[in-house]
Amino acid sequence: MEPPTDKPWNLRECHIRHPDGHTFRIGAGIGEDVDVPTEVRNTERPLRIERVDVPVRLEKRIAALLHDLAAHKGMSITSCLEETLLHTFERMGSGVASPHTRKTLDYIQELKRKHGIDYDSHASYRFVDR
Repeated sequence: MEPPTDKPWNLRECHIRHPDGHTFRIGAGIGEDVDVPTEVRNTERPLRIERVDVPVRLEKRIAALLHDLAAHKGMSITSCLEETLLHTFERMGSGVASPHTRKTLDYIQELKRKHGIDYDSHASYRFVDR
């Protein structure tokens, strides 16, 4: 589907379609396995945008994790949220793209333990305010 190509997110990847219809995305890091802030890694033409303030309420432990994750990635919380949202909007086979390297996903698991997040990604459907 797509030959090996260097991507702006520091990966060389290709996409292969299996005869059963599944898409395999195969990639290898270019250089170190690090997360680079979106502002730094974007080598394409800058996009002029207008940002708006959006009132957001988050579960306290998720907010703490987000704060730590943004600091880890050298990003603002706003940029970290934008990156995460844009990736969840991007279809990748039957799932969605992830903005995180394996190293960062491991770090996120550490942050979940640190902040006592003992629920899965579907828990938000069960959240009830105190």
